[in-house]
Amino acid sequence: MSESLRTILAVAVLTMAIWVWADLEQTGESEEQVPVKVTVPPDYILRTITPEHVTVKFKGPRGAIQDLKASPDDVVCRFDLSEQELKASPLVLHARDGFRAWPARRIVVTDVKGDRDGETDVVVWFDRLIAVKVRVEPKVAGAVPIVATAQPAEVTARVAESQWKALPEAKRFAVATLDASSIIPQSAPVVREVPLERKLGGDSGVEAAFDPPIVTITARVESRLETKSMGRLPILVSAPPDLFNRYRIIFQPGVEPYVDLKVQGPKADIDRLGPQDIRVQLILTADDKPDPASWLPGKPVVVGLPPTVKLVDPLPTVNFNLEKQNEKPPTP
Repeated sequence: MSESLRTILAVAVLTMAIWVWADLEQTGESEEQVPVKVTVPPDYILRTITPEHVTVKFKGPRGAIQDLKASPDDVVCRFDLSEQELKASPLVLHARDGFRAWPARRIVVTDVKGDRDGETDVVVWFDRLIAVKVRVEPKVAGAVPIVATAQPAEVTARVAESQWKALPEAKRFAVATLDASSIIPQSAPVVREVPLERKLGGDSGVEAAFDPPIVTITARVESRLETKSMGRLPILVSAPPDLFNRYRIIFQPGVEPYVDLKVQGPKADIDRLGPQDIRVQLILTADDKPDPASWLPGKPVVVGLPPTVKLVDPLPTVNFNLEKQNEKPPTP
């Protein structure tokens, strides 16, 4: 190849390169709809972003625009927020600030539009993720809690940052209410799964979501019992109809068919209990037969007592017999 031909080829290649470079450096314009991405510190969580997309117009060297479009992760309206910037929720951000990285590519943003015409602000709602301790509040009828623990003892609360900052430190805990009104005192330790209340610190606190939302409560209780006199109640006889048809029931002379009844149990259950709610019964069966030689011992029972209420004293044994119309009871 001659020297002149080499020179012509070199000039042609250089000319082409200069032309390509000049074309890439020539100013171009573009319009793209891009997503809004917001990054917050690990202790925070995004609730909503409005708007989720914006339309951006920009210009710059064509080559720089091509490189930008070749990197989809960069074609976004991006905000990387620090904890110092998270003063309150919602937080209002200027949409143009989401393109701060683009000038490094020699690209200038000329316009930003949201869902409506005109430049838009980006409104971000976020929550704070806080580790809070679980406080067990037992409500045990008829007993006093000795110890009550929750597992796990600490949960994550999701709460609005502004509400968290306004919440007194004395209320920065999750509440697990142990409602154990049906527990019989002196029973084994109570183990129950209990959902956490929806507000931090109780009813006057702030709304929060918890993870996990349910904790396991283990509690021990000691008795707190009330004693009540139910008065003098008659002993009623319960028996099959056939037995009543054949016999009449008589009590040993000197034995009154009444008992003085005292009961003991949780105050709430005792307060609800009245003489009309219970009865004392002597229960006979078809196997019971008259005994001409002696009196039959009978053990009355009380019917209608709640499981949590017990007798203070056991009922006495009463002697009785069955008598036909033409028979006499045995001699005392």
